[in-house]
Amino acid sequence: MLLWVCFALLTAAVMTALLRPLWRADAHAIAPAEADLAVYRDQLTEIDADRERGLIAPAEAESARTEVARRILAKAQTNGAGPSMPDDNAATARTNWVSRGAAALVPVIAVAGYLYTGSPTLPGAPLEARRNVDAEKATIAELIGKVEARLAANPGDGQGWAVIAPVYMRLNRYRDAAQAFERANALLGENVAYLMGLGEALVLDNDGMVIEPARKAFRRILEIDPGRTEAAFSLSLAKEQDGDTHGAIADYRAMLAGAPADATWKTALEQRITALNDKLAGRAPQPEAAAGNSSGQPTPPNPGDIAAMAPEQQAKAIEGMVQQLADRLKTNGKDLAGWLKLIRAYSVLGRSTELESAISEARRNFEGDAAALGEIDALAKSVKQPS
Repeated sequence: MLLWVCFALLTAAVMTALLRPLWRADAHAIAPAEADLAVYRDQLTEIDADRERGLIAPAEAESARTEVARRILAKAQTNGAGPSMPDDNAATARTNWVSRGAAALVPVIAVAGYLYTGSPTLPGAPLEARRNVDAEKATIAELIGKVEARLAANPGDGQGWAVIAPVYMRLNRYRDAAQAFERANALLGENVAYLMGLGEALVLDNDGMVIEPARKAFRRILEIDPGRTEAAFSLSLAKEQDGDTHGAIADYRAMLAGAPADATWKTALEQRITALNDKLAGRAPQPEAAAGNSSGQPTPPNPGDIAAMAPEQQAKAIEGMVQQLADRLKTNGKDLAGWLKLIRAYSVLGRSTELESAISEARRNFEGDAAALGEIDALAKSVKQPS
């Protein structure tokens, strides 16, 4: 209530200051004609002063006085024939009263409008309550933004990283998810769930390739929990990608031997073993990628399918994937992860000309971005560049 009283007093003070000129009495106001005559009288005084100082000749002074006198007479005659001052004052008074009335109605209309459309009886809500309401109505992007802002201010909040990591995974932001899982694992202590999330995010961010940081995470999972089939399968897949087909088959058979009778993944694993045996025997299966998809575009084979192909088919499939990546980067040059993958691919394939070109193009696209250029330069130094 006290706040409303203060608002009312403040409004009254402002309106008083604004209306004060309209309330001032006009009794001492000078009529326009009187003002003109006063100017002419001042001019006569100035002419006399200039003549006494010798600034103008006596004849010129007399001529100027005559001209001013003529203007005074003309003004006097005009005033005598014109409208009287009382009429002017009456019109001014009417105008003032209209202005005062309009100004006084402004706060009245404002208060009436608020009472009709506003909520003056709504109880006040503390800041935390308003924040909670906003969070309930916020979009996913807004909520993620709030969490990210909090983590930027407090990067040691392990629980915050653990919360946002799965969200990144669902949004296909695999690199961000890997970083979040890694921080959660470091801040909250080693955890199988965080390590598994880290490994999966790294694999997905690298187009299905089980890179060394992911392998390290999976190996650590098996040290903590030897029965984690997902980690064991990922490490076996890594052997396939390295060309160790015999080792991958041995691992898969060991997994089948220890699998529960009702395991739903046994059939898929048996099919993979059969495909690898066909590869060793020179009977390469037809890759699923050849069929294409509903859009009419060829579907890129996954790493497991490539590993099961004959050498010539493997080379062709890999070349196709690399070319698709290069074509995509021509239209989206700001994909840092894509450039890093392309640089690695050209290095593995021994294509030195394309490798140098990819490094130069990546640097050009991220000119001015110190963080991105640092990653590109570090990779450029680490890859084995063919002679």
